[in-house]
Amino acid sequence: MSTKKPKKSLGLGREHKDITCAVRLPQTLYNQLCEVAKTENSSISDVIRSSLVSRIDLFCDQKMERELKAAKLEAELRKLRQA
Repeated sequence: MSTKKPKKSLGLGREHKDITCAVRLPQTLYNQLCEVAKTENSSISDVIRSSLVSRIDLFCDQKMERELKAAKLEAELRKLRQA
């Protein structure tokens, strides 16, 4: 039996290979990021990944709402043209 602790899951469906990238941050933002990671007993990378997933989910939800609104307007226009 293995005694290794499982890695924390962010629910990100981790791919086999991670990409490393550099991001420039103002010192104040970096300090806040460090504080969040420390408070959550997490790593800076985990906080960044989690934040990115939240932002991407929000973007996808907003995009879906816009597309739904456009589809409803299109259906209403078709209905008016038929009348």
